[in-house]
Amino acid sequence: MPDEEKPHPPEDDDSTATLMRRLGLMVAVCVLFSMAARGLAETFTVFLLPLVEEFNTSRTSVMAVYSVQVLCSALAGPLVGHLFDRFGVLRLYLGGALLQMSGLVLAAFSDSLWLVFLGIGLCTGTASAALGSVPHGALLARWFDGRAYTRNMSLVFAGTGLGSLVLVPLSQWLIGHYGWRHAYLILAGLLLIVLLLSLQLINWRRAQAGSPQWQARRQAVPVQIPAQEADAVVRNDDALRSQEGPSLVQALRVPAFWGLASVYFFTSTGMYSVMVQAVAYLVENGFAPLQAASIYGLIGLLTPVGMIGFSWLDGRIGRQASVLLSYLLSLSGLIALFLLQWWPSIPLLWAFVLCVGFSFGARAPLIASTTARIFQGRHLGVILGCVTLGAGSGMFAGSLMGAFLHDVTGGYVAVFCYSAISLLIGVLPFLTVRALRGAI
Repeated sequence: MPDEEKPHPPEDDDSTATLMRRLGLMVAVCVLFSMAARGLAETFTVFLLPLVEEFNTSRTSVMAVYSVQVLCSALAGPLVGHLFDRFGVLRLYLGGALLQMSGLVLAAFSDSLWLVFLGIGLCTGTASAALGSVPHGALLARWFDGRAYTRNMSLVFAGTGLGSLVLVPLSQWLIGHYGWRHAYLILAGLLLIVLLLSLQLINWRRAQAGSPQWQARRQAVPVQIPAQEADAVVRNDDALRSQEGPSLVQALRVPAFWGLASVYFFTSTGMYSVMVQAVAYLVENGFAPLQAASIYGLIGLLTPVGMIGFSWLDGRIGRQASVLLSYLLSLSGLIALFLLQWWPSIPLLWAFVLCVGFSFGARAPLIASTTARIFQGRHLGVILGCVTLGAGSGMFAGSLMGAFLHDVTGGYVAVFCYSAISLLIGVLPFLTVRALRGAI
């Protein structure tokens, strides 16, 4: 195994086996919280129609709850990164889980839509940032480098797909048997169980401290990067690996930062303009609600496979080719879903499930790995948080725009066109920004 693919070696009082076990548990806990963060957010797809019926309002009004949720998650990203850098990951996990549970309980007892906005939109949206990719990515960057970091982040991001696989059909089943209010209460209880179990597995003080190499880098003298040399950071990041790394202000001067943020934004707005309405779309085209939720859950099953697979492919054919293939699959799957309304058939359904399932989220671990590679240092948490602003704002814009276009046109043609154009724009930075064409 090449050196860049190995985790940092243990301290002297640790055996290699002990270190690997601890790192495995740390990654597993990150996966569990990733499942909770995005998995619970994705359950909104099956709560959409019940909430429309409960409050007798338009789909756009209810979809705005989801849009507020993802916007709060995006806006909280830089703050979460700053809090991670200053206070550590344990407090973020505790605060995020408690806030998420509070939001679910508040929504369950709401008697008006604005309380759902407060519970699901504000509380769970903010909580998902504290339980999401920013603290996971910053924590694992203290222990892994290179492709080892990419592989482990692909597992963490795969947790979002696993969360959808488990929680979306489960939520639909709970709604069907107990109603949407009790479904939210049960989900809050499940999150509490996950929190109590997960926090017992890790020595959080040691996990936060990082490897001996990381600790040595933190003690190094900071490097100031002149604006005219900012792009050189991308081409010669090895010099930063023995230093504190760039600050957020310095990162903002690097074209790669804006390229990564725009990839996140346009890809997210393109995918979520359609996917957040996918269950409702399938129901309107003749599928039973539980069947439609299960189809969405099947995509969640394939998503982690795709994330891990594309991370492996990245090391074989390169980042640019891997990314282009992922966008091709996403576009093909959405076209298949679009055609289902006129030519319902099993082949088209499977084309949608397989193409979108394998590519949905495939870019996320590659973006996180590229960000960590370029901006490694003690400020990586806040930089990751700012990059993920693109993802959250894209999800906000896409989900709201998709619902608005559906309500205005009475159909899905404009929604799918918006999605396709956004995805085509999203791939451009990997073709035009030098640092993103071949970064690993």
